[in-house]
Amino acid sequence: MGRFTKRVGSFDSPHSVEDTLEVLFNGVAEQLSTPSPTVSMPGVEAAVYLSRFDTTGVTVTAGNKIDTYFTFYVDLTPTTSGCTGEAYFDRRMGAINRWMGNAMGLTGGLSLVFQRCSVRTRGWTIA
Repeated sequence: MGRFTKRVGSFDSPHSVEDTLEVLFNGVAEQLSTPSPTVSMPGVEAAVYLSRFDTTGVTVTAGNKIDTYFTFYVDLTPTTSGCTGEAYFDRRMGAINRWMGNAMGLTGGLSLVFQRCSVRTRGWTIA
């Protein structure tokens, strides 16, 4: 992912939306403060947490009640042969000032798990 773009890339999954959600969780879990497929809210202490986990996709947010450091979205669309997805940040990579390592870990972690699960990426960039 370039410093000047919000888009990470897109993908085609041969798996159902439900199975692809499992793949997505496995790809982002290492970066979560509490690795659990449970949606949570920001706390007083900064954390990386799931703010959406449903059949429309996954959202990972980093921050606390006062500041959001970044938000990472993966949107899913069902198809006749599985589903497609699009991944992007709420801001360009160069504008992420805190927890940049976690942001890069999210894109890299998904890339690795996609390879292991036969999910084909298009234009996927890690950093």
